[in-house]
Amino acid sequence: FVLLESNTGSNCTAIPAFDIDITKTLALGLVLVLFIVFGVMGNILVILSVVCHRHLHSVTHYFIANLAVADLLLSSVVLPFSAASEALGCWVFGRPLCNAWTALDVLCCTASILSLCMISVDRCMAVSYPLRYTSLATGRRALAAVAALWALSAAISVGPLFGWREPMPEDESVCKVNEEPGYAIFSAACSFYVPLAVILVMYCRVYMVARQKTRSVSKGRQTNGFNEHRVTLRIHCHNAQQAAGKEEAARSKNSHFPFMRLLKFSQEKKAAKTLGIVVGCFVLCWLPFFLVLPISSNFPSYRPPETVFKITFWLGYFNSCLNPIIYPCFSQEFKKAFKNVLRGHCLSRTDRTWSPPMYLLIYKCTIFICKYGYMFFFFRIAPHDIFQPELTLFLS
Repeated sequence: FVLLESNTGSNCTAIPAFDIDITKTLALGLVLVLFIVFGVMGNILVILSVVCHRHLHSVTHYFIANLAVADLLLSSVVLPFSAASEALGCWVFGRPLCNAWTALDVLCCTASILSLCMISVDRCMAVSYPLRYTSLATGRRALAAVAALWALSAAISVGPLFGWREPMPEDESVCKVNEEPGYAIFSAACSFYVPLAVILVMYCRVYMVARQKTRSVSKGRQTNGFNEHRVTLRIHCHNAQQAAGKEEAARSKNSHFPFMRLLKFSQEKKAAKTLGIVVGCFVLCWLPFFLVLPISSNFPSYRPPETVFKITFWLGYFNSCLNPIIYPCFSQEFKKAFKNVLRGHCLSRTDRTWSPPMYLLIYKCTIFICKYGYMFFFFRIAPHDIFQPELTLFLS
């Protein structure tokens, strides 16, 4: 979702040199480039962690990888143009690319949000039915869900390309979000509010199930709250000293099923907690934009200042960089996977294979993008070549 608009209302190449604060533009450009690099590298790290570790080859982690793919596309395809336009103060890439770019923006953002929705449904199933989950969530069903997710995202994003938009401004240096009232409400509802409602319902159910089962365990029994029958698990320390021989074997066999259920539930509860933090950050980042967009489109008199509008959609973009931070902080398995990938270890096969340490590749890619990204956007795009002397000194 994009809003990049020239305040001058004229062609970008006509901006006089004294209207541009070189220091401010360079500082903003550097911050945005680092923002993009962090988003790209962080989401690549998530994808590699899932691909290279066999114990992460599960339906849940495939959905997480799909979320990282959507965020990676947003960071690598959409945000570079956003950063260039923010730094220059106008759109310099032409009308056709503006139309394609805004459609890709809606596609990637919607796919990212719907991925979180799918993850919440998956977590609800895992916590509610821990032993039946593996038979319910199969790889084929997960693949079908991912395909449906991207198809729905594409259907939402292509509306403006087929005429469902407000008249385009004559000035090609203006590339703005589609504020046609009908489409603004439609996109906000389908891309945010409906998925948000599903996410909240799923996590409310996860909370209820977790609370019910935690209470049951604290009383000395494990209760299946969604079926009429109950499985009782007695927890007494002195039982270990009273049993021997065949009696102990029989007791161990009979209690195996409840213990497995308890262990599985504990694992799923931890995973749900981590992903709940991801969803919380998602709501905080995207809610301001999806409040401002439909209100400003349908009630122009309540439109906030341009600076507020820009802050809201960059806050939404920031969500794409948060997930690679959340995973290692709250998930031990991702923390270990990240370390292995950065060290060049791949655990997808029985034997570890070694490759050059990932942190060296990330460092080199960061330097390359920062240096040559600046050279491309400012030496070739900046008006009147006013940045060339300063950038020559900066990049030397």
